[in-house]
Amino acid sequence: MLYRLVLCAGLLWPGVVLAADVVDATGRTVTVPDHIVGVLPAGPPAAVLLAAIAPDLMLGWPGPLSDQARAYLDPSAAKLPVVPRLTGREDVTAKVQALHPDLILDYGTISPRYADLARTTQQHTGIPTILLDGALPEIPAVLRSVGKILHREARAETLATLAEAILALPLGQDHPHVLYARGPDGLAVAAPGTDVTEVFAHLGWQVVAPGGEGTFRFATVDEIRTLDPDIVIFADPAMREGVMHDPAWRSVRAVQSGHALISPAMPFGWVEEPPSINRLLGLAWLEGRDPVTIASLFYAVVYGHALTPAQLDSVKP
Repeated sequence: MLYRLVLCAGLLWPGVVLAADVVDATGRTVTVPDHIVGVLPAGPPAAVLLAAIAPDLMLGWPGPLSDQARAYLDPSAAKLPVVPRLTGREDVTAKVQALHPDLILDYGTISPRYADLARTTQQHTGIPTILLDGALPEIPAVLRSVGKILHREARAETLATLAEAILALPLGQDHPHVLYARGPDGLAVAAPGTDVTEVFAHLGWQVVAPGGEGTFRFATVDEIRTLDPDIVIFADPAMREGVMHDPAWRSVRAVQSGHALISPAMPFGWVEEPPSINRLLGLAWLEGRDPVTIASLFYAVVYGHALTPAQLDSVKP
């Protein structure tokens, strides 16, 4: 992202501050104030990013966050309220304006839909709105850019260095077929080529899913058995019991061979939910690093919370 300081037209007048021109991932040039007190995340991916860099500037979480999830976060992030979600379908313009943010930050897929959302949000609210690229390889650069915009350069550099180290981990030689599914029944299967499955693409794993449209496709256990993945990863912890006690699931080869895994989900999913910087954990875990060791480091550095022994047990896949 290009970032440059420009002088406001009235710079010589008392009380006028510098502004910053930011070129976001869509190519839009957005002028943001140099002194930022409150930032509104447009959706969950942006919220995770902001909470890591500057929880003191973040106005809130764009969606409910359970008490259990909040217990895994730094207190300054854990106490934040729920705020309107701009990436939803409801028109929340008036609610957003009432919060008086200095900046609205969106982070994730660079698609026409989200590019248009950033543009129209700024037009309707009058608040500078930027969209940053949520792709995994861009995480270090995005962290540094946000750190510069918010004057949190040192904090951003710490996070970016950790992200670079995880992204640089040597990849294994195996390229298994993997199926990733959400839901308490494990039947909402993620499609390949989406931000939801980007962790697997980075690892060189082959994502399998039933035919159809959309990011998630509903399947039956019989269809999953026919797809015959080498590894099955479930997002919902309820599937731990479901796999153990359901004869249909036990007939799936990956389950029989002990290659059915539950992705840890506190405070955010390790594979996605949301697809933000939390995915770095999943990358390190699936590359074969000890999940307890990597979680101890990541939670302390990124989430600002040292895990208790009970919390360490809970993050074991």
